[in-house]
Amino acid sequence: MYEAVSDLAGMPKINLFGIAVLEPFTVLTNLLIALACFIAYYGLKKHYSSPSFSQKSLLLFFLLIGWATIIGGVVGHAFLYATGLYGKIPGWYTSMAGVVAFERSVIAQSRSLMNQSVGRFFSVLNIVEVLTFMTLSFATLNFAFVEAHAAYGLFVVVFCFELYVYSKTKNNSFRYIALATLFGLMAALCHAFKISINYWFNYNDVSHLFMVVAILFYYKAALLMKNYETTVEENYSTE
Repeated sequence: MYEAVSDLAGMPKINLFGIAVLEPFTVLTNLLIALACFIAYYGLKKHYSSPSFSQKSLLLFFLLIGWATIIGGVVGHAFLYATGLYGKIPGWYTSMAGVVAFERSVIAQSRSLMNQSVGRFFSVLNIVEVLTFMTLSFATLNFAFVEAHAAYGLFVVVFCFELYVYSKTKNNSFRYIALATLFGLMAALCHAFKISINYWFNYNDVSHLFMVVAILFYYKAALLMKNYETTVEENYSTE
């Protein structure tokens, strides 16, 4: 099994018109994720006639993750030699904000189905957690904190809240949430265990392919999600 090295000298590199581009396949697979996100964003925008708070938050999730992967691919990978490790921060922070948007979407969607104090607690907690992980990632420049935040937000909050909604409503969207979670987990495992194909197509690229599939399943789930929000929604959106 090939393990991609972390020093700049050992990274895959090509030259385009005299400009050095590091990890070209990582850049391309990042752009592929962005394409999937923007397809989902514009598809949902057409689908929602008068979007609620949770639906607007879903749109924001796809939009932010799309831009995060473009920024991450170009600034955080292709030109890492120019930006340094701090060049990864804009993409990391944008992706974290996207995950928070998804969290707030599912909390708002399910809030009328549960005790209001539970929804209020998680609405505060997801702000605390993202600020904590942002601080840790900036202080250490360690991508593990970005991964931990995504794992908590998508695998714990989104999955568990949607499972709760399914237990109450039997809405078909949950099966796609489950599939998206599965492919997201496979992406995380590929990255954690550095499962690469070769020198050029490393574990970043393999995990990105699984992420593309996960995004498309999240999109399919979003199309099927029903609005269970109540009149408390506007108050909630300002909390």
